[in-house]
Amino acid sequence: MSEELKNVTATNVTATVKWFKPEKGFGFVRLADGSGEAFLHASVLAAASLPNPVEGTTVVCDLAQGAKGPQVVAIHSATPPETPPAPRARNQRPPRPTASALQPSAQPEDGGEAFARASKPPRERRERQAEPAGPATMAYGTVRWYNLDSQSGLIEPWEDGATVYFDRATLRQSGLDIVADGEDVRYLAVGSEDAPVAQRVELI
Repeated sequence: MSEELKNVTATNVTATVKWFKPEKGFGFVRLADGSGEAFLHASVLAAASLPNPVEGTTVVCDLAQGAKGPQVVAIHSATPPETPPAPRARNQRPPRPTASALQPSAQPEDGGEAFARASKPPRERRERQAEPAGPATMAYGTVRWYNLDSQSGLIEPWEDGATVYFDRATLRQSGLDIVADGEDVRYLAVGSEDAPVAQRVELI
């Protein structure tokens, strides 16, 4: 771990793995006392001769305060979950009716009213503007792309969810001039679940 850690702040703490990305080499655990989360680096697992944990694994560990918050510095034991976590499924939208389903019968009994209803053009869909809803939430992701012409881009979250929009103003407020495609970031997002907007972006 590259960051210098202060002295150990807690020992023999019970926590549950929230998620761990082997390809990234780190993840997070939820503390059992409800006080928050702690960063977990692959080097700590290697020092304890432990394999990469799956979501739901219970660990007993020591914590220290790092530059970006609590971090796991030692693991004494790890217990996999009794049943592996099921993959998260995105909400499925109901299938749209086919054109044949909208066609009226050859001789409508209501004098053609059904045909008139079926022939009406669909209402024009209005674009919904993302509005802040509740406090901002911190998450991690990877920059999918950043366009210099439009001065805006998208972040692909590491956990399930919609891509997060950000622009030049967000970067300036975060003390950044530009971000490159594929860079890993930490961000604060607000807005609806299907149209989140980043308020702050930090490189990690």
